[in-house]
Amino acid sequence: MYLVGRFVLADTHPFQVGSRISLLEDWTFPVQESRVSDRMWEAAGCSSDPEYVAANARGRALIAEKHSILERGVGPIAPVQVPNENGVMTTKMFAKEPSQGDRKRIKVIDKELQEVWGPMFRSKVTLPAGTALEIALITPLPNFSAGVVRFNITETTHPGLLMKKEGGSLSNGKRVFLIHGRDFEAAKYHVVAP
Repeated sequence: MYLVGRFVLADTHPFQVGSRISLLEDWTFPVQESRVSDRMWEAAGCSSDPEYVAANARGRALIAEKHSILERGVGPIAPVQVPNENGVMTTKMFAKEPSQGDRKRIKVIDKELQEVWGPMFRSKVTLPAGTALEIALITPLPNFSAGVVRFNITETTHPGLLMKKEGGSLSNGKRVFLIHGRDFEAAKYHVVAP
């Protein structure tokens, strides 16, 4: 069976686990930094995405400022949960109460952190036309667009995602990305094997 078209968001989709698709044109999609796609994160150049770099620089500056404010507060020392530069919540011994002016600044910092928090762990990847993908997982949710799809890249010309046997730098293993079903909305592809 050979299907050509553009995926339209719906509760159904033209593929299943094991389906193979081939991109008809370049496809850019968001990738969440996670252990599943960790190997591909660096290979695809996600850490050099300008939006990702800017969000991380701003986030680290806000976290450092919040730490500084909490360290100079007044009152008895008490444990406080704050994020570190990697986004992991850590317990630190800080002053219990910041001053009135510092409390206002902390509210502003927290609001700004909330805005950059997602982009601090998200980047974009562009796969070139002709890239072949195999669907490895589709979460069984009633609404496909809200679900998660894991796919393996079986063939690509993306320079960072080439295996050593193809002249690239990646060693053996699968080239896996984990994305939301709605991210297929922008993909134009044909289904090689449903």
